[in-house]
Amino acid sequence: MRKAEIKDLKKIVNIIENAKKSLKDEGIDQWQIGSMNEDFLKGQIATGKSFVYEDQGVVCAYSFLSDDNEEAYKPWEDDFEGRKPLTIHTFAVGMDMTKRGIATKFFIDIIIYAEKNSFDALRIDTHEDNFKMRGLINKLGFRKIGQIFIDEEGTKKPRICYERIL
Repeated sequence: MRKAEIKDLKKIVNIIENAKKSLKDEGIDQWQIGSMNEDFLKGQIATGKSFVYEDQGVVCAYSFLSDDNEEAYKPWEDDFEGRKPLTIHTFAVGMDMTKRGIATKFFIDIIIYAEKNSFDALRIDTHEDNFKMRGLINKLGFRKIGQIFIDEEGTKKPRICYERIL
């Protein structure tokens, strides 16, 4: 795992576009918005909070890690145990890299990164029907907190949020 750089943008866009298509093909209304595009991803990279996972020198996964207070999570603040969380956003693995354990390895690297940087918890949210992601985060010891609503281009969309204490 390393910080994403602008030179990675084309590969990251490809990973995200394929993930969007896969979610749509599975009937999951997640990431089906026009604003999640190259400019959006370029903005994430510019913050210095974007990371890629490489396997044998090939960028095969992407995530944005936020240390900002997440407005959508506020209704559950009393239910979260962590007081200095890192939130995982925009997590995706390249379609040609699936079924190789990349998502698990990347998550483990994110956990190590969070611990080394003095975060006390990881948070993440996903669509109720995104069973692949829900299975992964359950396997990695995240605890379901409850339903939140995120703003997707002016529309409030339900998601399930989780936390893992470090």
